This record gives sequence, structure tokens and C-alpha cells, in this order.
Amino acid sequence: MTTTNEAVAALQVFKNVILEGPPGTGKSFSIASIAEAWPGLIGTNDDGEPAAGNGSWLVTFHPSTSYEEFVEGIRYNPKPSDPKDPHSKALGFELRPGVFRNWIEAARAQPDRDFLVLIDEVNRANVSKVLGDLLLGLEASKRLRHDPTCTRTDKIHGTCWTDGVTTQLPYSNELLGVPSNLYVLGTMNTSDRSITPLDAALRRRFAFVRVEPLSGTELTAALTAALPGAGPAVDRSAAALDSLNDALRHALGPDAMLGHSYLFDIAAKPGRFQFWMEVNEGCVTWGQLQTTKPFANALLAAVGVETPLSKRGTAAELTIHYEGTTYRNVKLENPTSGNVRFGGNHTGIPFKDMTDGVTVWTPTGISEVELGYIPHDAAKSQLADYRARSVIDYSSSARGLGRVWSTEGSSYDDTERAVWRYAILPQLIETVSQAFSLDLMSPAVRQDWLDANLTPAAAKDVDTALASFEAFLNNHLGLKISPTGHGLAASLAIEAFEPDQEVEAPIDPADDPGTGAVADTQSEAEPATAEPSE
Repeated sequence: MTTTNEAVAALQVFKNVILEGPPGTGKSFSIASIAEAWPGLIGTNDDGEPAAGNGSWLVTFHPSTSYEEFVEGIRYNPKPSDPKDPHSKALGFELRPGVFRNWIEAARAQPDRDFLVLIDEVNRANVSKVLGDLLLGLEASKRLRHDPTCTRTDKIHGTCWTDGVTTQLPYSNELLGVPSNLYVLGTMNTSDRSITPLDAALRRRFAFVRVEPLSGTELTAALTAALPGAGPAVDRSAAALDSLNDALRHALGPDAMLGHSYLFDIAAKPGRFQFWMEVNEGCVTWGQLQTTKPFANALLAAVGVETPLSKRGTAAELTIHYEGTTYRNVKLENPTSGNVRFGGNHTGIPFKDMTDGVTVWTPTGISEVELGYIPHDAAKSQLADYRARSVIDYSSSARGLGRVWSTEGSSYDDTERAVWRYAILPQLIETVSQAFSLDLMSPAVRQDWLDANLTPAAAKDVDTALASFEAFLNNHLGLKISPTGHGLAASLAIEAFEPDQEVEAPIDPADDPGTGAVADTQSEAEPATAEPSE
């Protein structure tokens, strides 16, 4: 059963569900899937199909979330008492309902609909304090139920919800209960020890659905589908995360594992946008290459020029590299009459020879473009490819124009390294730090930690898994995790990995009596290659 199906089934029984699991397992992402899949348990639409539940309410808890904010309390209202009266004064502090009370009142006013409300990061607040006296009313068996004999003449249904527990609120003294058509879905990070744990009374009123990290072929398949073309980056990163999580699960428990969602941020090192334009004799007049305003403005934006050619008489200057020659101050202009165009005879660029083919414009820097020209016969198949891959098509009646991503020479390696360096490894260090197990990630003292904390069989499995992970970290990413500081200041740091250099042994004078000197094992540095002149 998928997380979505499991959560929906649990909600129908318990009315309150929390998705729990390590960071990065997609709990917040799952909320959207659950809200979309919510079946609408009460009532029907005009077409007779089940009415979808209202899943539009979402709040994120944090350490400052309070009962006054969530249920009701004395809070400041900056709005004037009469918005239509410019002389009215701000109300200042007043008794105001919180978001949860608003949810309750909306659900009670529409008993023929069900309401799914979403609370992200539930345990980042003191939940027992935030819910306060409504905790008992949240329990499924203590919910208010709507009277089936209700004639619905009362639009707010104030008296037709019965058979449940109500609480007298401490500020307003009103009686308030939780209706049975209100469902609560939350998320909780199980590895964060710095925030308030949920007490037993609260846990008894929620069903907990575990969200585990993807692994093995399931993880590889999901990454392959999301990152087509990533190839080796998917395989090696998925294998490394599997090894790491295998070690963490056996050494520190399942809550110490790291989620898979980080790996979905791996992407190809941006190819770059290339702009293509089919040219013919009608495109070139008096040595000038004509184009369209949308095409010209998109190209200028790609090279960081903030002067769109939206008005007649405007122009921008570009540096264009073409066939080994650099042409500076080439005008891309919207003249007072005629079409938008590139330069003229004075630029020196042989636009007059580009009368049957495709030009390709590749941004290379601020106000700089690399220009390529492909004669039509050679460009036929490439033109079809450009048309198929165009992200934006600026086609006109005379010719084709567009913009494509160039993937030539692109690599997933850089972003793969960035994801591990700046997302996964810092989370790993935080996890082992909270577990007071820094020695687990230090090869020099790891064995002592394993011997002291695990059985010999588990210690061997963890050591093997971490060795595989560290081989990936060192040899592919060029990174290592090193201990730093001492005592209470001890921590771990992410550093560049430099493999040990093999140094040739000095020549024994007995083997080379003619020199009696140590051989120089370093070759002379190669001279720098000069840049070709323009």
C-alpha cells in the first residue's frame, strides 16, 4: 500500500493522521498527493460523484506557534474598526479566533462537506500547549455529529451538532467541539531531537503513518524517471545513499536514515540556451540580418542586457564571435522603420553569405554571443531537431525561429556534488551529532565505536557499508568528512579529499655512484599556452 492510500485509509478511521519519518522522505510532498486523492466522504456533486473535501487549509507549526494563535486569544488587530471611515482608529488588542477555530466553524457550517486540514512540522511547536483544551475533542470517538433531522434553516448550524465533547474556551467562555467532518493531516520529522516530543496523550489521538526513504531498484527507477539522461549519476548516488542508510539504520536506528528527496535536485549542469533562426535571402538586406522583436529581446535577456527593443529607435550593442574572429559593438536594433536587425556592412560579419541555412546564437557572457551558421543542406536534420526541442518558438510566416537547450557537453557531476556537499552531508553530520555518535563517521576511531555499541556481525555490516559510501565520497566527489575540535567542541567538517601522493624512493648512491645525489622526481613545468590573438 502506498503512503497516500495508507494515509487516506487511516484518516477515514482515526480522523487525525501524522506522517512521520526521517528528513527528506517526501512527507510534505505526500500531503499534496493525499489532498488530491482525498475521496470526499460526505455528500455528492451535481453530477452525483462524491464531493471532494476542502483541502485548501495549511499551516506550518514553529516554536512560536501558540494557543492564542491557533485556537483563540488576545491579539493585536491592526485593521481600523470601520474600514470605510478614514478617521476610525485601529482596534488594537482584542479577542480574536485562531485558525483552528475558524476551520471548526467553517466545517460546522457545511455539514454536507468534509474538510481536510494540513499541519506541516507538527512537532516543531509544543503541540499539547497549542491544542490545549481541544485535545480531548480531537479524538474520533469524541467528535460532534450532525443531527440527521436538521432542517438546515439555520445557516450556521449552531444547534444541530451533538453527541460529542465540547470545551468551554478560557478567553471567550464559548462552548466549542470538533465536528466529525473535520480531518487533520500533519507531518513530523522523527530525527530532530531539538524540538518538543509528542506526549502519550497526544499520540493516542493520532494515527502515525511511517514514510521511509526509497531504496534499491525503487529509488533508481524513480530517479531515472525524474532525471532522464542522468545515467551514471543516478546509479552511483542511489547506491551511495543505500549504503549510507544501511549503515545508519543498523548503527543508530531507522530514524537516523536520510531521505531520498535530496537526490531529485540533481540536474544536468545547465547546458545553455541556444537561439536558432532559419535564414534565407529575404532575411538579409544590405548586409543586415533581419529578425523579430520577441527573438531579439529573448537573446538580449539571455546575455544580461536590460534594454528590450520595445520601441522604435532603440538599440543594444553586442560582442559577436564568429569563425575565430571577434566583432565588437554590433548593433541589434529596432530602427525607426523596417524590421529588427543585426548590424550592417560596417560590422564586418558576412551576413550577406547567410542566405540559405540556419544561424545559431549561443550566449557566452554579458553582451557576448557565439554565432554559428549551418548551410541549409547540412542543417536539414538539425533544423528538424531544433523545431522538436524548442522551448519557445518564435516562428513567423517567413522563417522559423526558436530557443532550445543545448545539452552538448553537459554533465550531472557538478550538481551531483553540490547536492551531496551542501544538502546531504550537512544533514548527515547533524544526525550523528544529535545521536552523540561523531566517532561513527571518523575512520580512525570508528572501529572502537562499533566494538563498543554493536554486535560483531552488525559492526561488520556497518563498517562495510560506510567503506562503500566513503569510496564514493572520496573518489567521485573528492570530499571527506573529518573530525574537528575537541571535547564539548568536537564536531565534523566537510573537506576536500586529496589522495596520498606516491613519492619515488631516492636513488641509493651505491646503485648510482656517478651522482651520489637524490634523483629529482618532478618534471619541469610545461610552458603556458598563449591565447590566440583576435
